[in-house]
Amino acid sequence: MIPLFKVHVPPNIGASLQNVFDSGVITEGEYADRFESEFSKFVNNQNSSLVNSGTSALTLAFRMASVGPDTEIITTPMTCMATNEPAHIMGAKIVFADIDPETGNIDPLSVKKLLSKKTKAVVGVHWAGQPYDIDALNDVVKNYDENIKTIEDAAHALGAAYNEKLIGSHSDFVCFSFQAIKHLTTVDGGAICALSKEDDSRIKRLRWFGLDRKYQGSKWEQDIIESGYKFHMNNINAAIGLEQMKYIRNIISFHKDNGIFYDNNITNSKIKKLKRDSKSTSSSWIYTLLIDNRDDFRNYLIKNEIASDVVHVRNDNYSVFKDFKKDNLPGADYFCSRMINIPVGWWLSKDDLQKVVNVINNY
Repeated sequence: MIPLFKVHVPPNIGASLQNVFDSGVITEGEYADRFESEFSKFVNNQNSSLVNSGTSALTLAFRMASVGPDTEIITTPMTCMATNEPAHIMGAKIVFADIDPETGNIDPLSVKKLLSKKTKAVVGVHWAGQPYDIDALNDVVKNYDENIKTIEDAAHALGAAYNEKLIGSHSDFVCFSFQAIKHLTTVDGGAICALSKEDDSRIKRLRWFGLDRKYQGSKWEQDIIESGYKFHMNNINAAIGLEQMKYIRNIISFHKDNGIFYDNNITNSKIKKLKRDSKSTSSSWIYTLLIDNRDDFRNYLIKNEIASDVVHVRNDNYSVFKDFKKDNLPGADYFCSRMINIPVGWWLSKDDLQKVVNVINNY
């Protein structure tokens, strides 16, 4: 079976972890500092903070946006539950916008109709690693109220680009995930990027109980002016991240090249590929196809030893979000009933890629 996902494990990871254990400092420290610096350089945004999960990054973004009771966020239903549950826990009303049925990404025109005086944040997800139209969404939001924060859930999109600039500094906050099957994994982990140094400084305090770990002198002498969380990344996860950084450009390059190969060679008229935008470059974390008879197609792939999955299901079908469900989301209805994802990652050989194309074109 050609797998849909595979965890990248650097060959020297054991020795790196042993060095951390030998140092006796396994919580946040030197390795976390180094990884944070390298990641910041990679996404070309020095206002970047490591955290212990992508969910924690989103929680911090919502906190920075003043999300809470009697407020609203506008978001996409087509995402992992981790995108929207943090705002729900904070007491916000979840307002689901529609998506573009040809990309799976949030529709700025749908968002425009939903903005209100209670809106504190608008969240977009770069589905499958293909950036949504960031300029269009940000223009809609900021023209309505410049105080509303725009948040990118970039869990799929490390290494993707928009307007020839890597994802990481287009919106108020950009949240990444380093969960097991992402391009870059630290087993669990994440990062949040901010546009302003002031916001980044506050995030760095909030991720560790409201204290500044870089404080000169005893950290316990500081005053805590607002309560924070225990969201920092430890040295063990950071050491894994440092090893992964040695390979990440090649990993992302393989994903991108494999996605382009599918773009150019999958030609079955029964199957739709996602629409590409000339302003953006996908990181191809997954590769999405749209097909009318999805279950039949998936069984066909299984018989040909090719794994596939929907990966995420629309959030508004979860009982926890039942109070926010809408009947009129035609883009989501179309996309979510036809979407299936096929292997596209760094682990695929040329023979694997050709087999996938041949099997799909012969369906």
